[in-house]
Amino acid sequence: MADDISKEAFGPNIWLVDEMYRRYQENPHSVADTWREFFEDYKPTRARPQADGNAPAKEAAPVDVGAGAPKKAAPAPEDESRVTEVPEDATPLRGVAGVIAQNMEASLGVPTATSVRTIPAKLLEENRRIINRYLANHRGGKVSFTHLIGWAVLKALEVHPAMKASFVDIDGSPHVVEHKHVNFGLAVDIEKKDGSRVLLVPNIKEADELDFAGFFGAYEEVIRRVRANELTTEDFADTTITLTNPGTVGTRLSVPRLMPNQGLIVGVGAVGYPAEYEAADPRALARLGVSKTLTMTSTYDHRVIQGAESGQFLSYVQELMLGGHRFYDEIFASLVVPYEPVRWSRDHSAIDDDQADLEKQSRVIGLINMYRVRGHLLADLNPIGYEVLAHPELDLSYYGLTVWDLDREFLAEGLPGPRKQSLRRILDTLRDAYCRTLGIEYMHISDPDQKHWIQQRVETQAPDDLTPDDKKHILDRLIAAEAFERFLHAKYTGQKRFSLEGAESLIPMLDWLFETAADEDIIEAVMGMAHRGRLNVLANIVGKPLGEIFKEFEGEIDPKTVQGSGDVKYHLGMTGQFSGRSGESLAVVLSSNPSHLEAVDPVVEGMARAKQDLLGQESWDRILPVLIHGDAAFAGQGIVAETFNLSALQGYRTGGTVHIVVNNNIGFTTAPSSGRSSTYATDIAKIVACPIIHVNGDDPEACVHAVNLAFAYRQAFHLDIVIDLVCYRRYGHNESDEPAFTQPTMYARIEERRSVRKLYTAQLLNKSEITVDEAEEFLESFRAQMQGAFDDTKKGHRVDVEAVQPHVVGVLPHVETGVVRERL
Repeated sequence: MADDISKEAFGPNIWLVDEMYRRYQENPHSVADTWREFFEDYKPTRARPQADGNAPAKEAAPVDVGAGAPKKAAPAPEDESRVTEVPEDATPLRGVAGVIAQNMEASLGVPTATSVRTIPAKLLEENRRIINRYLANHRGGKVSFTHLIGWAVLKALEVHPAMKASFVDIDGSPHVVEHKHVNFGLAVDIEKKDGSRVLLVPNIKEADELDFAGFFGAYEEVIRRVRANELTTEDFADTTITLTNPGTVGTRLSVPRLMPNQGLIVGVGAVGYPAEYEAADPRALARLGVSKTLTMTSTYDHRVIQGAESGQFLSYVQELMLGGHRFYDEIFASLVVPYEPVRWSRDHSAIDDDQADLEKQSRVIGLINMYRVRGHLLADLNPIGYEVLAHPELDLSYYGLTVWDLDREFLAEGLPGPRKQSLRRILDTLRDAYCRTLGIEYMHISDPDQKHWIQQRVETQAPDDLTPDDKKHILDRLIAAEAFERFLHAKYTGQKRFSLEGAESLIPMLDWLFETAADEDIIEAVMGMAHRGRLNVLANIVGKPLGEIFKEFEGEIDPKTVQGSGDVKYHLGMTGQFSGRSGESLAVVLSSNPSHLEAVDPVVEGMARAKQDLLGQESWDRILPVLIHGDAAFAGQGIVAETFNLSALQGYRTGGTVHIVVNNNIGFTTAPSSGRSSTYATDIAKIVACPIIHVNGDDPEACVHAVNLAFAYRQAFHLDIVIDLVCYRRYGHNESDEPAFTQPTMYARIEERRSVRKLYTAQLLNKSEITVDEAEEFLESFRAQMQGAFDDTKKGHRVDVEAVQPHVVGVLPHVETGVVRERL
């Protein structure tokens, strides 16, 4: 192995090789297997520092100091730093420190030059902020300035490949090595247990072959291995260029040393305001449009890289950091951040111009209003669709505002917090309220009290007011939903069940809705839904015994149901009892529904109204109607509009219905773009000025927030409200068809998509809100429960359907429904 990786290939990491070799000599088992293999045939090519700290003297080689024939070199002048007597406070440099000293001596043999450039960091800072806010709200992780700057360096090397060259002496003849790939070295400063610091420079192999997401992941993996002490010899070998970031300790400018066999080292200084502005009022800096800056250095081997090339290289890096060449667009796309990056522009602010200030203030008020009207168009709603979310009326440039206005203060019309706020804080509040994984349409409502009620709750509510127990309960319900479907899929392959997979968040939503309703003294919920997910709702919400469901899959259907709701298991209704965690309970009635999808809507409203009429006063607060729809049917069947049209009439109203649209972006085999003309499947609800909450089905916490808001609105105003649960359908229409035949692109994305249960489990694990053991416990417990019910079903007596035939009565006898005149 030592023949494959020469000592010189380690560059600035040579001290580590010597240190590990010292440990290996003392005890071979004190180093990892990879290091042991490396050192088995390793022979140091350079003498180690001796006990007195002085390396053996080497005879000076002849040096040609002028033109013409080689001349004998003059004796080297006496080294003034060399002393014969050791001072009392002198300590020999041994081990790592001694090797570092040797390395620095060796670096003097590389004739370097350095280019310096100071770059505005405004755009770098703002776009990093957008990325990290998105990552924090979704899959986690954090992008640093160094990630972005390192990527800019890699992109600049593509345009200026001469900067990848390095010098090598072969048999006394100078050569240039033009590296095809970039092994990207990362200078990592490590504090040892004794408080001393050492520098490690592992590298990312062939970093130029990665996209940004791949580079980000490889960078984080290298750092993780550094901290876990898992680095091997391969991690250090053959570094071609190095990035060092002394800015992390506040250094503004540094000129790092370049080790032999490398041609370039890039140094990054601290991000901050120029020193002369450090004590200035931040408001004054915002008013003047003063940007934070960073200083970058390009230290290069002048034998193979020229100064002009280095200057152009840094110039291109600056172009990238100012958004040129679609730099940030590519990063956003690679990380699947569905927003447009902030753009570089010149500031248009005039000092002491009251008229200009007034105009900007009016534009900010217009921007705030437009976020309330159209903010939902920037919400990240579709779990399987990536598109850049943008709208001209939500763009700063549409209002004559720029990136420089973000730090300036304006009147924040109606928003929580101080009367005057920075534009950045205003936008943060609006985007958190309307543009995350939950978006709401309500500005079409004509009643100002209703609009103000929604506005107050959406714009001021804490984004995460769920307790750890709440989150564990949500996960438990997701596990129950997914485990039920997967169990049926494994045990009854090929049988129709119209599974809920892709929309499992419906179960914690209904669970939360009924738990909240029970706590609010509602005694019964009347439900209607089509066949998609019906079996799951029956099992996990209404309380139908699993054994009965499995019997129906085994073919044991009640033979006497010829006049009833039909003999198809996913059409059947049921009355059950739902119990919440607090101990409160309510009755749940799921109406039977044949294959006519939305035909059940007026039936459920009639059932709820009849029960309310029997209860009399305040019955709206005792009976809750709930309708669950499919997106294609909700938009396409006229009975939906008819039901909404009757919803506020005195003879038909039921005190508000909670509608949940299971929007899996497809109707049988038809995509939304071919099935409706409206933007959303839920637009039909606007005929009664109904508020509409859109929510990403892969964010179960946002789904629960949507249910909380919907129920509170229904109780406050006794009007209908719609939740648009945007999700997907993992299998075909009924599990026996191949959906990829008609929607290949959609189902390629679905195939790659992890289930919402896995995504939410990973989210809770990353935040240390559950342990792996707890997650497994939840799943195994439910699987065992289903397996037990399945085994009991298999052991049970099977009804002989042929032997038990009902008595056919034909047309039922006439029933008198009239009322005598005197009673009327």
